[in-house]
Amino acid sequence: MKSNLLAFYLLIALFLSFGSCKKNDGAYDRSDAKDQPLNGSVYDYLNSKPGMFDSLLYVVDRLGLTDTLKKEDITLFAPTNESFIQVVNKKNLGRTLKGKPPVFLKDVDPAFLDSLMCRYIIRGTYSADSLRLIDGVMLNSVRYNYPMNAKLNTANASGYVGGGPGTIDFYFTKRSVFTIDWIKTTADAINIKTANGYVHILENTHPFGFGLYTKPVAEPFDKSIFKQNDSAFVLPANIGETTLLEAEDYDLGGEGVAYHDNDSKNSGGNYRPTEWVDIDAPAAGGTDSAGVFPQSYSIGWSAPGEWVIYSVDVPVEGDYEIVCRVGNGSGTNPLKFHIEMDNDNISGSLTFPNNKGWHTWLLVPTPVFHLTAGVHYMKFYWETQDVQVNNYTFTRIK
Repeated sequence: MKSNLLAFYLLIALFLSFGSCKKNDGAYDRSDAKDQPLNGSVYDYLNSKPGMFDSLLYVVDRLGLTDTLKKEDITLFAPTNESFIQVVNKKNLGRTLKGKPPVFLKDVDPAFLDSLMCRYIIRGTYSADSLRLIDGVMLNSVRYNYPMNAKLNTANASGYVGGGPGTIDFYFTKRSVFTIDWIKTTADAINIKTANGYVHILENTHPFGFGLYTKPVAEPFDKSIFKQNDSAFVLPANIGETTLLEAEDYDLGGEGVAYHDNDSKNSGGNYRPTEWVDIDAPAAGGTDSAGVFPQSYSIGWSAPGEWVIYSVDVPVEGDYEIVCRVGNGSGTNPLKFHIEMDNDNISGSLTFPNNKGWHTWLLVPTPVFHLTAGVHYMKFYWETQDVQVNNYTFTRIK
């Protein structure tokens, strides 16, 4: 009798033991691989899950990150196919409404795609347990050391605080020290240990790029119909050839995308009156060393830190020069601005004197610079106030 009772108690204890362990499984340590790493790399793990990480693998391969996922010590916060599908569909819905063809991952500018993808790949190996700090752990992404943050959250189970399944909050910090600015997503399958690091799988509802993939971008302006144009402004293809771009024909996209203006009105009220860029009334044309110019609008009322963007299409890789037609009637001397291509300052600070009239134009050339074939984004950036700009003459040098 005593032996039967003892066996009964042992059976109950064994049942409770198994039940307790089961409650600690689930999303936390889903792979049971903390002490049993997979034989393969992070890349091999993704490749072993067809239908789940196909888009992620495509982007990794396209960007030359394959060896990073195979050979370097990393932690991957892995977006699933659903993360990519939703942003591609949203992007293309907007394009369809504008009468534009769809774009897919293969069409996205690789530099832009790279800046998004690398935020998910973290230098170093971080298990879930290493992310228990109350404020999370600051992490650095590969290639650009972009600051991200991750924090382990655990539920309660079997009478133990924090003893149950867990998730990881993964934050895009936007380089802000204020957590209110951060954007959060959640890894709900975590602690998958591979030969060279950890994989934490993000929830299917996470939009790849933390919203940046579908953020509005500057697009070419077609002055004849005041709407988006499929073609960017085309630079000259032949050596010695020139083309003229009017300053007021900056891209569509609005404040913070195609331009930045310090106030929310067009002070001149001309040409594109509902936008914020200050466009002056047409001024008389004329002839100077850059060519013959018809009567045209110009941008004025400028302030330091303002800018406008132009999509430019380079048909043939080569060296180019831009001559900026600018004026200054404020009496301030000297005035400064610069030109950027794809956020790279290619001109340095360009200086010109007071030329005694808003529409008394001076020609200020940039240094010669090199451009690869394809579409680039040119930014005119005001470093001082009162720089009036009329147009830009592009010349292919060689």
